[in-house]
Amino acid sequence: MSRAVVLGGGGVAGIAWATGVAAGMARKGVDITHADAFVGTSAGSVVGAQIAAGIGLEILLAGQLVPPSQSREMARQYSQSDADARNRQLMEKVHGDLTAARRRIGAYALRTESVSVDVRREIIASRLPRHGWPERMLRVVAVDVETAEHVVFDKHSGVDFVDAIAASCAVPGSWPTVPINGRTYMDGGIRSLTNADLAPTARCVIVIAPLGYADGNPVSGHLRAEVATLRASGAQVEIIVPDAASMDAMTDNVLDPSRCVPSAQAGLGQGARMAEQIAQVWNMGRTAP
Repeated sequence: MSRAVVLGGGGVAGIAWATGVAAGMARKGVDITHADAFVGTSAGSVVGAQIAAGIGLEILLAGQLVPPSQSREMARQYSQSDADARNRQLMEKVHGDLTAARRRIGAYALRTESVSVDVRREIIASRLPRHGWPERMLRVVAVDVETAEHVVFDKHSGVDFVDAIAASCAVPGSWPTVPINGRTYMDGGIRSLTNADLAPTARCVIVIAPLGYADGNPVSGHLRAEVATLRASGAQVEIIVPDAASMDAMTDNVLDPSRCVPSAQAGLGQGARMAEQIAQVWNMGRTAP
């Protein structure tokens, strides 16, 4: 396989920013829609699904630039910095046991009231241009709330496409857990905000991470280790994280739909500025023998 794209979590603001980044790069000649495979976590599962379905980046960008009043998204009270701090405290309580930490998060997700699963499913469905798995390789990550084990859904899993995306986007405490085939799932970002190590073997891997390296989140911030794993396998890897302007645009509440327009605009500018740097690895993946 030549090229894979990893799309990380980051709420609705992250969807907008990642879409903007992809469109900005495409305008400068680096078009990630030509990747052989996509790995999506939470917000990234949505962007990956949209791209894998064959929807053009300019169309996707236009969809992120509509006023919040025209969107079906629901605002939630949320703070990424608070979530990171809680995870640091949690890891201290469980003495660094990641499985125990994730099980506690799963229990919290189960007991927290949110909108109904059906209402949330309608929101997820409204984001997707098609409700069936695309033919192109798309891996979607979620986490079992009871076992804390992750699962990778794809077109061979026998799982409803909308349900898989909803599970990957089920932020504990903000959105409902999702039942699938007798199990219950929460956001794939509880394993990792990027899950880049789950990318298929490829010469070139581009990682678009709306929440950055997340070094302050010991439960989910594993991007540096994941990149090391990819490079050890022989892959050329480029990582795109928000610059200062993009961070200001997304703000600490990435679940606020009012941040979509500024986040998409910031991502567009950043993608255009980074295209030349990314092109070196992207083109290497295409032309390698």
